[in-house]
Amino acid sequence: MEPLTPTKRLILIGTALILAIAATAGILSYRQLSQVPLGKMVRGGLPMLDLTVILRDRNNQNLDAHGTLLGSNEKPPVEVENPHCPTLIGGDSSSATVIGAWDKRPVDCPQQAFWYVKQHPIALTLYFHQGEAFLKWWDGQAQIKALRDSRFMQGLFFGLLKSLKIKAEELHLQGLQGEFLNQLLRDAIGANAELHYDMSHGERGWVLAYQRSDSAFAEQALPAMAGLLADNGYQLDNLPEPILAMRIGLQHFFLTEYERHIYLAQSLEALLNVLENKEAMEEYDDDVPLRLVLRTDAFVDHLPAVLTTSAKADIALAFTLQANTLGNLQLPAGPWQTPLHDKIFEGVLASIPHDVFAAVATSFRIPATLTSEDWQKLSSDGPPQSPPGPEPGGLALLWDFDKATPGGAIGIVIANPGEPQASPAYRQYLRNGELGEECAGGSVFLAASSQGLLNRMKEACAHQSLSPLDWQHGVEKPRYLSAQWVSFINPGTAMRELFLAGGAGDNTDESDLAPRWQQNYEQAKAAMRQDGEKLFRSLPIFSYAGRVANDNGVASLEGKAISQEAGQ
Repeated sequence: MEPLTPTKRLILIGTALILAIAATAGILSYRQLSQVPLGKMVRGGLPMLDLTVILRDRNNQNLDAHGTLLGSNEKPPVEVENPHCPTLIGGDSSSATVIGAWDKRPVDCPQQAFWYVKQHPIALTLYFHQGEAFLKWWDGQAQIKALRDSRFMQGLFFGLLKSLKIKAEELHLQGLQGEFLNQLLRDAIGANAELHYDMSHGERGWVLAYQRSDSAFAEQALPAMAGLLADNGYQLDNLPEPILAMRIGLQHFFLTEYERHIYLAQSLEALLNVLENKEAMEEYDDDVPLRLVLRTDAFVDHLPAVLTTSAKADIALAFTLQANTLGNLQLPAGPWQTPLHDKIFEGVLASIPHDVFAAVATSFRIPATLTSEDWQKLSSDGPPQSPPGPEPGGLALLWDFDKATPGGAIGIVIANPGEPQASPAYRQYLRNGELGEECAGGSVFLAASSQGLLNRMKEACAHQSLSPLDWQHGVEKPRYLSAQWVSFINPGTAMRELFLAGGAGDNTDESDLAPRWQQNYEQAKAAMRQDGEKLFRSLPIFSYAGRVANDNGVASLEGKAISQEAGQ
């Protein structure tokens, strides 16, 4: 055989690579084309409604639908024009049609409904970038298992947990076995799912999305859900596949497919709002196993634009799934970084009670001489862009829960050691001057929306109680004092207040003369309190600290898991 020349070898290698690439692309294309569309799986005769979606803003005013994915400018007709076929209205509307009218609607009436949906930025998204790694980590965490199996969590999420345990055999899904929803959820996470939370729709605002081609269970689960479990469906002009409604156990779910992604939601309004916001949500694709993204524009209207010169300002928290390491917290760059001082004044951190729910402390200094015009300029133009002076300072915002304020209390710490007698100037900004105090010789001013939180802040500032500087026997203190930004969140505090909100924390004097049922009741409450306290104190504090005025403009803070037990 004639030996191959170098040129022929290169030609053969190139040809082999081209064939391999073409074969791979062909296999992927065939797999996608061979997937049966969701609409083809729907059983015949399934009740379907044609939906006209009317988008509304936060003030329940109708929005112009031009340029939107799902919205329409069509208005519902006046009912008196057709009393035989009354207009069906649903969604985020006080004039929604009562359920009975849907059932009694004549069969010859048009199967059409008008659905109002409040368009609101998606508050947060949990990205599973390495779903299989997350599931392996999840299954190996004894603490998570104890939390999941606790009576508190079992009671709080009773409906969902009960639905997750329903087996496919109970749903009469032939060919499937085991806990159906649990398999579906784990499969979605393994397919690098995204879990969205739409805060405008409350507890029913959760929406799970994952790519169908990455799912190993989808081709078995979808026919069962569309052909057997679906009770009714909805069709929209701009959605190629229907939205199917079903009930599994105690939970209602809404299922659809859009751009090769499966969406599973707890409410139709949340599902439509997530689809409407899909293009506005920045996608994160990196090597971090788990990333939580909070969108500040979902909580406040104008603050992101003032601080970052952008209407959107995402805060991204990375989780490495390693012991005591959380990954970094990324903050949006902007003009808020320029006026930060080199360090946070120690009195600011010392005035934060160690057990508040959440806090943010920065080295930003607020002068005591700001006029009303200065405040207006600050709110419209943002922080001054001149470098900070030599005077130290600091500002902290606290969020806490207590029995007197179940909705939460807000605290503010302002440090101005260069002007120790500036408290009266800060006090004038308060509506209730009695909720303001000074400490540390007047160099720190404290204010709160509740007297209870203000008292705790005063005690921390006077070193009569602990602060974050005392966590873990003060090991983290040097890191906090060298930072320009410190923030933390204590999930155990919030869960404890949620647990006690139903009266579990109320103590009633036990007496041998009390009825037996009352004695048993009080003993059960005491046992629940003891289990709850042990559970909540075992949860770590998520703490982030670092310097944000970096040369490249990126604000990235190191995260650590702080034990509540150590040093307290």
